[in-house]
Amino acid sequence: MSEAHDLDRRSQRTRKAIFEAFTRLIFTRRYNAIRTTDLIEEAGVGRSTFYEHFRNKDDVMVWAIDPVFEPLAEAGAGRASLPRLHFVLDHLWERRALARVMFEPPLGPKLQRKLAAMIEARLPSDRAGTVPAALTAAAVAASQLAVLRLWLTGEVPCEPGILARQLTEWRKAP
Repeated sequence: MSEAHDLDRRSQRTRKAIFEAFTRLIFTRRYNAIRTTDLIEEAGVGRSTFYEHFRNKDDVMVWAIDPVFEPLAEAGAGRASLPRLHFVLDHLWERRALARVMFEPPLGPKLQRKLAAMIEARLPSDRAGTVPAALTAAAVAASQLAVLRLWLTGEVPCEPGILARQLTEWRKAP
């Protein structure tokens, strides 16, 4: 085996250990109470090893959010799976205390940029004569997260199934 392959596998194991530690901590503590040193200790990795992969716990969250954001990104690009989106909304609702924290600064803007990038990657490439994909994606991500914030804080109640259907209708790919 090549040295690069070994490093890649080691890197994957390290990220997996950090992700699993993050998951354990997130379900036992409030997000704001988790320190990067707690994450390093729980993952059983060295401090320098952690910092080779992430700057802080927010970076871990941004990296780990993909499974939650994928259905939102698909909806943002106009090709949602209603069952997957409904599942994610149920998941967020069950963990709404954490989700509310996730969408607030300083983490919120990072997650919004992440969602926008995921939406942009799913938009059609032949968009001549239209608003730039990056701008469209940023606007859609901002609106999705604003709606989720209102819903998760209880400011605007809505059934998850109705919200999922609405999120699939707001944006249809041109």
